[in-house]
Amino acid sequence: MVTRSTSRTGLVSFASDIWRDRWLLEAFRRAEEPLAEKAAQLMTDTAWEALLGAGVPADRVLDTACAMAAAPAARLADVGPEHEPLLPRTVAYRYGVSPVRMDGNTLEVVTSNPLQLGLEEDLAFASGRRVRLSVAGPADIRDAMQRVYPETPAVLDAPEQLARIIHNQNAPQGAAVELANHVLGEALNRGASDIHIEPRHDGGLLVRFRVDGVLQDALQVPAELASSITSRLKVTANLDISDRVRPQDGRASTMFAGRSVDLRVSTLPLGGMGEKIVIRVLDSKVSTIDLGALGFTPAELHRFQRMLAQPEGMILVTGPTGSGKTTTLYSALRFVQSPANNIVTVEDPIEYRLPGINQVQTNDKAGLDFAAALRSILRQDPDVVLVGEVRDRETSDIAVKASMTGHLVLSTLHTNDAISAVSRLTDIGVDTASLSAALKCVVAQRLVRRLCKECGKTVALADLSMDQQRLLFGKSAANLRQAVGCRACRGTGYRGRMVVAEVLIVTPDLQRAIARGADVRELIRLGAEGGMRSLWDAGIDRVVAGATSLHELLDNVAAPIGEGGETGGGTQADVDALLATLLGPKGSKPAPAAGAASDGGQGQAHPTASASAPRVLLVDDDRMERQNLKRALERDGYRVIEAADGEAGMLYARRLKPEYVICELVLPRLDGIALIQSLMAEAEPPVVLVRTAQGDASMLEWARELGASEAMAKSIDLRTLCSRLRELRRSSHEPAGVGTAP
Repeated sequence: MVTRSTSRTGLVSFASDIWRDRWLLEAFRRAEEPLAEKAAQLMTDTAWEALLGAGVPADRVLDTACAMAAAPAARLADVGPEHEPLLPRTVAYRYGVSPVRMDGNTLEVVTSNPLQLGLEEDLAFASGRRVRLSVAGPADIRDAMQRVYPETPAVLDAPEQLARIIHNQNAPQGAAVELANHVLGEALNRGASDIHIEPRHDGGLLVRFRVDGVLQDALQVPAELASSITSRLKVTANLDISDRVRPQDGRASTMFAGRSVDLRVSTLPLGGMGEKIVIRVLDSKVSTIDLGALGFTPAELHRFQRMLAQPEGMILVTGPTGSGKTTTLYSALRFVQSPANNIVTVEDPIEYRLPGINQVQTNDKAGLDFAAALRSILRQDPDVVLVGEVRDRETSDIAVKASMTGHLVLSTLHTNDAISAVSRLTDIGVDTASLSAALKCVVAQRLVRRLCKECGKTVALADLSMDQQRLLFGKSAANLRQAVGCRACRGTGYRGRMVVAEVLIVTPDLQRAIARGADVRELIRLGAEGGMRSLWDAGIDRVVAGATSLHELLDNVAAPIGEGGETGGGTQADVDALLATLLGPKGSKPAPAAGAASDGGQGQAHPTASASAPRVLLVDDDRMERQNLKRALERDGYRVIEAADGEAGMLYARRLKPEYVICELVLPRLDGIALIQSLMAEAEPPVVLVRTAQGDASMLEWARELGASEAMAKSIDLRTLCSRLRELRRSSHEPAGVGTAP
């Protein structure tokens, strides 16, 4: 049963686990049971498209829909931009409909779901006209909508729309409601994953959309509407509008392009400035993406699918927050889903509801954490189990045992590469013998933006910098492209994102190495012998194929050592060269280290730092983050060394003996937790500070328990970090005189 709540001035809210044109499936089920069952398994956006995919002729589906709704088939040949004034654009996209023509005082509107509850009434209210429905397929309607509503400028470029909204409303509340709907519709139309609404110092609000992983300014809301739109959004998510001093979380839903879209709303008080609101857009279409559409190469896809076809074992998808792990896992579930499989998931939270799959929401207050839920799930005779995240020893132990007793277990882990998943699980406490028997495959991934097909421009290798040319040494440059920007991509040069992945398959040799606790270098070598290609190599393949740009790849994947000045690895010769640079003969001028770059990829001391100034080692694979922190520390008088992964950081720390180490927790090759453990095991360990993008409070606490003097999020400004470092120096009775405020 579908329950529905409609506000005449607000968003349409639906509460339903299944809203897939069931009436159409039922019509075919009565006549052709096998055909309907095949269609139901396809998991496309609508039953209409599922039936087409199952082989039903398009005219038969259309005739059946028209007969059931007693509505005519639409004639869409003459539909064009002149029809736009007949129906607001946001309304059309919310319901997945298009205006067709005016017949006297009656507006004809085409839909693929004419039996949708209250559709005719809602469209009549939104358009101010009598409405008559006609029927067409979803693809035909999308084509018509694109003709009626061509691409429009960004909200920021249309201040007249904001002026119209304010002018046409008699009260701020009415303007806030229309503006909220307008912003949400624009965000959905752009494909935004998040909407950020942030207070400004002048009392207004700044609205930003995260599209393809990048935040874009969209709209500035004047001060007179700020409180009204904040209250409107909180009401929509069933939050307490009177509570402005505590963070709140809620959910809402709306319709867009004929499908339900869930919204996860979070508020954060910002002192006297008001509240920041972030809306996570959970589009159900994402949960139905096929594995082949994510961006895997044919070879990567074959390796991954071969492992998914195994009857038992553990498969992990790893990467930092925002790297698309959940989408990959949902696509993997779709790949293994069949009537013969019982699939159960345990998640926190459940982001998308998947038809035909049993999903469990954890509830710590009720004692239903990951471990408890997983124990219960194993008594439900599952074939495939998805664990949202392996967070602790208890959960990992149960998951490993389940994967060794006839279950296929899928899960995620926060590591930056595939090999680090082994060390992370052993750090948690998983027995290496059990892990070697259970682990079958690890997929480490990042998301990079796809170049816009409309405006991407071919670029010659000679036009790149020398550092970038070295990155492409030995590669074909015939298809190299770079971002330009056009109307289709809204000036960004990119449209959509794709996966860059390294797929590690646990071969018998690698299995034996894990069991005996082999070091990282041996595991990497054996993984490569088994066919694993690094994230960097996988990304370069996409660059030379023209799918993305080199600049985009460098922003998301660290380059290996000696290429572009990055320290993606570290040999003893590299350490010796750096040692000679930093600790050369007394009074001599340091010579450049082999492979060192002016951007600090290898690490160089600040030219004004004295020989007695304390050394700080920065370990972070985010080049921009390292550069910003390096500048702040050098202004404070420190000598700075840089490393772009945990293994290089460990080598530099052991040989160069820095007084301080500032590291990220999620690192390539050797993660931050393992790095801290290694540093604390030294006879004279350095002072360790953690500065991380990892938002899990338990991870920060774990870092402190292992010996880190400080653990903070990257959202905390650099001034605070430098101040804390000075406090640590004073507490250790170091000589003063080299520190000044950054």
